[in-house]
Amino acid sequence: MTEEFNVGKKIKKLRKQKAMNAKDLAEEVGISYGMLSLLESGSTHGSVETLRKIAKVLDTTLAQLFTNEDNINEEITDESMIIVRKDKRKKISFPDPLYNCELLVPNLQGDIEFLLVHLEAQRITEDIIPHTKGGEECDYVLKGEIIITLQDKEYILEEGDCIRFNPAIPHKIENKTNTQASYLSVITPVSF
Repeated sequence: MTEEFNVGKKIKKLRKQKAMNAKDLAEEVGISYGMLSLLESGSTHGSVETLRKIAKVLDTTLAQLFTNEDNINEEITDESMIIVRKDKRKKISFPDPLYNCELLVPNLQGDIEFLLVHLEAQRITEDIIPHTKGGEECDYVLKGEIIITLQDKEYILEEGDCIRFNPAIPHKIENKTNTQASYLSVITPVSF
Protein backbone atom coordinates (compact mmCIF):
# COMPACT_ATOMS: atom_id res chain seq x y z
CA MET A 1 0.00 0.00 0.00
CA THR A 2 1.60 3.26 -1.14
CA GLU A 3 0.84 6.45 0.74
CA GLU A 4 0.20 9.33 -1.64
CA PHE A 5 2.02 12.39 -0.49
CA ASN A 6 2.62 15.98 -1.59
CA VAL A 7 6.16 17.21 -0.91
CA GLY A 8 5.14 20.81 -1.51
CA LYS A 9 2.53 20.68 1.24
CA LYS A 10 5.15 19.25 3.61
CA ILE A 11 7.58 22.07 2.76
CA LYS A 12 4.87 24.67 3.38
CA LYS A 13 3.87 23.03 6.68
CA LEU A 14 7.47 22.91 7.94
CA ARG A 15 8.07 26.50 6.82
CA LYS A 16 5.02 27.69 8.73
CA GLN A 17 6.05 25.70 11.80
CA LYS A 18 9.30 27.67 11.75
CA ALA A 19 7.30 30.91 11.38
CA MET A 20 9.19 31.61 8.17
CA ASN A 21 7.64 33.36 5.19
CA ALA A 22 8.07 32.01 1.67
CA LYS A 23 10.20 34.93 0.54
CA ASP A 24 12.75 34.34 3.30
CA LEU A 25 12.91 30.59 2.63
CA ALA A 26 13.37 31.14 -1.11
CA GLU A 27 16.14 33.66 -0.45
CA GLU A 28 18.01 31.35 1.96
CA VAL A 29 17.77 28.43 -0.46
CA GLY A 30 18.81 30.53 -3.45
CA ILE A 31 15.69 30.10 -5.58
CA SER A 32 13.06 32.56 -6.68
CA TYR A 33 9.91 33.17 -4.68
CA GLY A 34 7.93 32.02 -7.74
CA MET A 35 9.80 28.71 -7.87
CA LEU A 36 9.10 28.08 -4.17
CA SER A 37 5.46 28.93 -4.72
CA LEU A 38 5.28 26.38 -7.56
CA LEU A 39 6.98 23.76 -5.37
CA GLU A 40 4.61 24.34 -2.45
CA SER A 41 1.55 24.17 -4.69
CA GLY A 42 2.75 20.92 -6.26
CA SER A 43 2.86 22.47 -9.74
CA THR A 44 6.53 21.54 -10.15
CA HIS A 45 9.16 19.30 -8.61
CA GLY A 46 12.50 20.72 -7.55
CA SER A 47 15.83 19.11 -8.22
CA VAL A 48 17.19 16.84 -5.53
CA GLU A 49 19.79 19.48 -4.72
CA THR A 50 17.14 22.22 -4.34
CA LEU A 51 15.05 19.97 -2.09
CA ARG A 52 18.17 19.12 -0.07
CA LYS A 53 18.86 22.86 0.45
CA ILE A 54 15.23 23.44 1.49
CA ALA A 55 15.48 20.57 3.98
CA LYS A 56 18.68 22.01 5.45
CA VAL A 57 17.15 25.47 5.93
CA LEU A 58 14.07 23.87 7.53
CA ASP A 59 16.29 21.81 9.89
CA THR A 60 15.15 18.47 8.54
CA THR A 61 16.35 15.80 6.12
CA LEU A 62 15.46 15.29 2.49
CA ALA A 63 13.83 12.00 3.45
CA GLN A 64 11.53 13.77 5.92
CA LEU A 65 10.20 15.92 3.08
CA PHE A 66 8.99 12.70 1.43
CA THR A 67 7.35 11.07 4.45
CA ASN A 68 4.32 11.63 6.63
CA GLU A 69 6.35 11.06 9.78
CA ASP A 70 5.76 14.01 12.10
CA ASN A 71 5.88 12.65 15.64
CA ILE A 72 9.16 11.05 16.65
CA ASN A 73 7.97 10.28 20.17
CA GLU A 74 5.07 8.02 19.24
CA GLU A 75 4.55 5.08 21.54
CA ILE A 76 4.80 1.64 19.96
CA THR A 77 1.17 0.61 19.68
CA ASP A 78 1.32 -2.00 16.95
CA GLU A 79 3.80 -3.96 14.88
CA SER A 80 3.90 -1.30 12.15
CA MET A 81 6.10 0.76 14.46
CA ILE A 82 8.85 -1.89 14.33
CA ILE A 83 8.10 -4.18 11.35
CA VAL A 84 7.82 -3.38 7.65
CA ARG A 85 5.78 -5.97 5.74
CA LYS A 86 6.68 -6.36 2.06
CA ASP A 87 3.26 -5.14 0.93
CA LYS A 88 3.33 -2.13 3.28
CA ARG A 89 6.63 -0.51 2.30
CA LYS A 90 6.56 3.25 1.98
CA LYS A 91 7.64 4.48 -1.42
CA ILE A 92 9.87 7.51 -1.63
CA SER A 93 9.43 9.18 -4.99
CA PHE A 94 11.71 11.72 -6.58
CA PRO A 95 11.43 14.03 -9.56
CA ASP A 96 13.74 11.56 -11.37
CA PRO A 97 11.34 8.86 -12.68
CA LEU A 98 14.23 6.43 -13.26
CA TYR A 99 15.15 6.38 -9.54
CA ASN A 100 12.78 5.11 -6.86
CA CYS A 101 13.13 3.78 -3.34
CA GLU A 102 11.22 1.64 -0.88
CA LEU A 103 11.79 2.29 2.81
CA LEU A 104 12.77 -0.93 4.61
CA VAL A 105 12.51 0.57 8.10
CA PRO A 106 9.22 1.83 9.57
CA ASN A 107 10.30 5.50 9.45
CA LEU A 108 13.33 7.75 9.16
CA GLN A 109 13.47 8.77 12.80
CA GLY A 110 16.28 6.39 13.77
CA ASP A 111 20.00 6.48 13.17
CA ILE A 112 20.00 4.30 10.06
CA GLU A 113 18.48 4.63 6.62
CA PHE A 114 17.71 1.28 4.97
CA LEU A 115 16.33 1.35 1.43
CA LEU A 116 15.59 -0.89 -1.52
CA VAL A 117 16.55 1.20 -4.55
CA HIS A 118 15.49 0.53 -8.14
CA LEU A 119 17.37 2.17 -11.01
CA GLU A 120 15.62 1.86 -14.32
CA ALA A 121 17.56 1.10 -17.51
CA GLN A 122 19.77 3.94 -18.72
CA ARG A 123 19.45 5.96 -15.49
CA ILE A 124 22.35 8.34 -16.08
CA THR A 125 22.84 11.60 -14.18
CA GLU A 126 25.24 14.53 -14.16
CA ASP A 127 24.57 15.24 -10.46
CA ILE A 128 27.53 14.28 -8.29
CA ILE A 129 26.76 15.45 -4.78
CA PRO A 130 27.50 14.55 -1.16
CA HIS A 131 24.55 13.19 0.80
CA THR A 132 25.44 13.72 4.45
CA LYS A 133 28.27 14.69 6.74
CA GLY A 134 30.26 11.76 8.05
CA GLY A 135 28.84 8.33 8.58
CA GLU A 136 28.90 5.47 6.13
CA GLU A 137 27.00 4.23 3.12
CA CYS A 138 26.92 0.58 2.08
CA ASP A 139 25.27 -0.49 -1.17
CA TYR A 140 24.71 -4.16 -2.03
CA VAL A 141 23.66 -5.04 -5.60
CA LEU A 142 20.71 -7.44 -5.72
CA LYS A 143 20.09 -7.38 -9.46
CA GLY A 144 21.79 -5.94 -12.53
CA GLU A 145 24.79 -3.66 -12.65
CA ILE A 146 25.34 -0.20 -11.19
CA ILE A 147 28.16 2.30 -11.54
CA ILE A 148 29.11 4.31 -8.48
CA THR A 149 31.26 7.37 -9.10
CA LEU A 150 33.15 8.66 -6.05
CA GLN A 151 34.47 12.09 -7.01
CA ASP A 152 36.08 11.19 -10.35
CA LYS A 153 36.63 7.42 -9.99
CA GLU A 154 34.05 4.92 -11.29
CA TYR A 155 33.35 1.55 -9.69
CA ILE A 156 31.28 -1.07 -11.52
CA LEU A 157 29.28 -3.32 -9.20
CA GLU A 158 27.41 -6.42 -10.32
CA GLU A 159 24.95 -8.71 -8.57
CA GLY A 160 26.39 -9.75 -5.19
CA ASP A 161 28.96 -6.92 -5.05
CA CYS A 162 28.98 -4.43 -2.19
CA ILE A 163 30.66 -1.07 -1.60
CA ARG A 164 31.21 0.99 1.55
CA PHE A 165 32.16 4.66 1.47
CA ASN A 166 31.76 7.98 3.27
CA PRO A 167 28.56 9.55 1.87
CA ALA A 168 30.06 13.02 2.36
CA ILE A 169 32.25 12.25 -0.68
CA PRO A 170 30.56 13.69 -3.80
CA HIS A 171 29.10 10.71 -5.62
CA LYS A 172 26.47 9.45 -8.02
CA ILE A 173 24.92 6.07 -8.76
CA GLU A 174 23.93 5.13 -12.30
CA ASN A 175 22.59 2.24 -14.35
CA LYS A 176 24.01 2.42 -17.86
CA THR A 177 22.60 -0.97 -18.91
CA ASN A 178 19.36 -1.78 -20.72
CA THR A 179 17.79 -3.60 -17.74
CA GLN A 180 16.61 -2.48 -14.31
CA ALA A 181 19.09 -2.70 -11.44
CA SER A 182 18.20 -2.99 -7.75
CA TYR A 183 20.34 -2.58 -4.67
CA LEU A 184 20.08 -2.32 -0.91
CA SER A 185 21.36 0.94 0.53
CA VAL A 186 22.25 1.36 4.19
CA ILE A 187 23.30 4.84 5.31
CA THR A 188 24.21 6.31 8.68
CA PRO A 189 23.25 8.84 9.72
CA VAL A 190 20.00 9.28 7.81
CA SER A 191 20.92 11.34 4.77
CA PHE A 192 17.90 11.97 2.61
